Amino acid sequence: MTEITLFRKNGRAVGFMAQGHTGYADEGSDIVCAAISALTQAAVIGLNEVIGLQTALEIEDGYIYCMLPKAVSEKAWHDAELILNTLALSLSSIAETNGDYIKLTDREV
Repeated sequence: MTEITLFRKNGRAVGFMAQGHTGYADEGSDIVCAAISALTQAAVIGLNEVIGLQTALEIEDGYIYCMLPKAVSEKAWHDAELILNTLALSLSSIAETNGDYIKLTDREV
């Protein structure tokens, strides 16, 4: 199962962490894991390269952690929230039909 946590500060999205493999299918054929990976990596690209933020980022096999920097302008935070909330809604959509393989949690930091 892949466990995904969306981090929030005062109710606003500030980052996420995903860990584990879904176990939906064998490695290389696991479309649920591939979808999660594509969405989380797209969010990182959006935050770092499109918005230009220097996120705290860790990526390993079956693990990704991404957190916004502490000092973020209101405009950048707004844009980052669009990306992070889109990620959350997209992952929630996947979880609706594949709930045995993905667990979503919101956590206040």
